[in-house]
Amino acid sequence: MDTIHLFNDTVDYIESTLNGEIDDKKISALSGYSYSMFARIFSMLTGYTLSEYIRYRKLTKSAVKLRDTSDKIIDIALEYGYESSDSFTFAFKKFHGYTPSDVRCGKPFKIFSPIRLSLTIKGGESMKTRIERKEGFKVAGVSKSASKSTMFNEIWEDLFKKADINTLISLGNGMCYGACYEHESFNMDINFKYMAGFDVNDTEKAKSLGLEILDVPPAEYAIVSMKGKMPEIIHDAWKYILQDFFPMQGYRHAGTPDFEVYPKENMGSKNYEMELWVPIEKI
Repeated sequence: MDTIHLFNDTVDYIESTLNGEIDDKKISALSGYSYSMFARIFSMLTGYTLSEYIRYRKLTKSAVKLRDTSDKIIDIALEYGYESSDSFTFAFKKFHGYTPSDVRCGKPFKIFSPIRLSLTIKGGESMKTRIERKEGFKVAGVSKSASKSTMFNEIWEDLFKKADINTLISLGNGMCYGACYEHESFNMDINFKYMAGFDVNDTEKAKSLGLEILDVPPAEYAIVSMKGKMPEIIHDAWKYILQDFFPMQGYRHAGTPDFEVYPKENMGSKNYEMELWVPIEKI
């Protein structure tokens, strides 16, 4: 249950500071994760990036204030983090469909409500999961900063521009990984790095192909076996890990890289089998 409570406490803090400056260190203290890790977990659970959620809540609160007060539009814009009435009006109209002046004169506006997470226990249903310790290994590939999983396809395309699949398989044991790990510096809009890559033993050959090397430390993983159509099965597995497995088993994400592990079969098949490796530590 702690995972759920910590998530909601952190969202409550964000809600209380929508008209101020959100402190990434406070988010880390409340959630037990770094800002980037919390933002990524938030996105996997809700379907919104954290920056999207904050923006939508600010635009909702500002619309309510326009309706309920006589405060100047520029003052409301500044209160919710916009530097000018023009930038506020552009974002406001894009979200609500009307300008701030329209809403003040009685036009309707959208309500984007605060998010709350709850634990739902489903009588005995679970995904096939095992706990396994893995020794350290290396991955060679292409990485980019990302905020959501819709950016991943582009990274895979960039990898296969560097080398064909047979060359990539020959670098190591043939295992193919989608690796997520923390971004080095704080950025509200960039939450993590994603690497598309393959297991590598021959790092010199990998570097000659223009590939980056990710050193993965030894770790204990919750490994979820999945069967179904991509990318839906990955989303389902993450929700199971975060909403069910972690709270019920007393684990949390350890903060080291996690992986989508792909065999070579057709990813478009309805019976596609793959694994999700999530590094874990006891709470």
